[in-house]
Amino acid sequence: MILNAINNESTTAGISEVTRLTSAGGGTSAFAALVKSNYSYNIYNVRLVEIIAEGHSPVEIGSEMKAINLAEDFAQQGQLPAGGYVLVFTAGEKNVFYAKP
Repeated sequence: MILNAINNESTTAGISEVTRLTSAGGGTSAFAALVKSNYSYNIYNVRLVEIIAEGHSPVEIGSEMKAINLAEDFAQQGQLPAGGYVLVFTAGEKNVFYAKP
């Protein structure tokens, strides 16, 4: 009953939108990052980047963090080269991305 009260459904100009709140702070966050190095297996050191404007290189901000590449085998050494950009998602307490080498 509470979830139904929180549920917000609207239709405008043929576009339907449904929003559901599952928990406080629940949601998906994503950010662009630069792959700095391989840490271990399919875990990489990445650094958040800010995309300023077209024609300009992204600017590194913040400190390095670890992120798991879901495209690679968990039992093999990672093969993704440093220097590439990835889109990192926060899943629970882990940062994950999907990029094939």
